[in-house]
Amino acid sequence: MAATSYGNITKIDMKTYQIEIKVGDTVEVGRFRNVIAKIKDISIDDNGQPVIITSKGPKKLFSCRLSKLTPGAKTPRQILKEKR
Repeated sequence: MAATSYGNITKIDMKTYQIEIKVGDTVEVGRFRNVIAKIKDISIDDNGQPVIITSKGPKKLFSCRLSKLTPGAKTPRQILKEKR
């Protein structure tokens, strides 16, 4: 890993990142991440994206969508090839 500093911000180049989440872990939810909730279950939504079921209701695990988890998803390169 290579690190680059920009003032008080450090950028680290990563290729992969793994996260381990288990039932019973606590997460911070809410608009300002100031409410603590406990994970009751982990499931997948209709788009194939991970969702954690917390004591405060279901929450998306990621704020972005992982295209490789979407069933039948096409990459931008595949879409461009079809247009040609």
